[in-house]
Amino acid sequence: MAVAAAQVGSPQQQPSLLHLIALVDNVPIDFETNCTPYYRLQLAPDPRTHGYIHPNTVNSMPWPASFTINHDTRQVTLSPPSPETSLSLSAHANAAFQAAIDAAIDGNMFPMLNGMHSEHFLLMGAREFVQIERFAASLFGIATRGAHLTCYVRAPDGLKIWVAKRSPKLFTYPGMLDSTVAGGVKADNSPLDCILAEATEEASLPADLVARLVRSVGVLTLANRNPRTELHHSEVLYVYDMELEEDIVPTPQDGEVEEFVLMDCAELRHRMFNGEFKPNVCPIMIDFLVRHGEITPEGERHYVEICNRLRRRLPVPTVPDQY
Repeated sequence: MAVAAAQVGSPQQQPSLLHLIALVDNVPIDFETNCTPYYRLQLAPDPRTHGYIHPNTVNSMPWPASFTINHDTRQVTLSPPSPETSLSLSAHANAAFQAAIDAAIDGNMFPMLNGMHSEHFLLMGAREFVQIERFAASLFGIATRGAHLTCYVRAPDGLKIWVAKRSPKLFTYPGMLDSTVAGGVKADNSPLDCILAEATEEASLPADLVARLVRSVGVLTLANRNPRTELHHSEVLYVYDMELEEDIVPTPQDGEVEEFVLMDCAELRHRMFNGEFKPNVCPIMIDFLVRHGEITPEGERHYVEICNRLRRRLPVPTVPDQY
């Protein structure tokens, strides 16, 4: 995801903040109604779409019998529980998804599973509690939940942000720059639960301090079509800010962070353009700079489009009163 050096050399080709957002938010706004060639994932009797599955995944996934595939309408449908069983919709759906994932891992079907099981994430918008393993979420094209905390300091020479440098031993994005604290929101956790736990585990910040100072500042939604795998992956990112005194320094603890670096806003922008940040963190940082007046309509010609893009509508179904 690094920005090519040749781009930086020419003023006309120089990357913009909007370009950084587009790297991880590249799905057309009308994707929900025009998603060819993807298959829609549905959980009967719910007629809404809960995910978008690539045809290669449809053909390779070891689907249990509880799923039906309609190639004409491009739909993958999880059947409802049989009336002859006492299974709830939640238990039925969770067992079906887990059976597919277990078989895929056992058969080493998909590289992104890395032959490993992972924690469970919530399938948002489902009629009942449905969960799916984190590594498999992109295979089913479902949206995942993440929580990001940006810690900052109001120094005499301006606003500064604590940035985490990921451990070089991590499986994904080793050595890249990241939010101060971030993590995936587990199925049975709230975003705040995630922040409180990760702040202690990753940055050695006391839970009582974080609980007192943290502020929820909104939600960002990203919809991405991976240019390499062509998988559709959406993210709902819950965003938090926390102002720290200069003597409070985040410290690595659980081995996922190599170090924390205090950056001013100019260095932050430079290192984003240099491709040093984990790609989905750039929108988090850009949103922070907008909210704190470091990016203004006068200084950024794409200001309105950036704001609209950061708060775009994501095609995640909400639960209606009736079906």
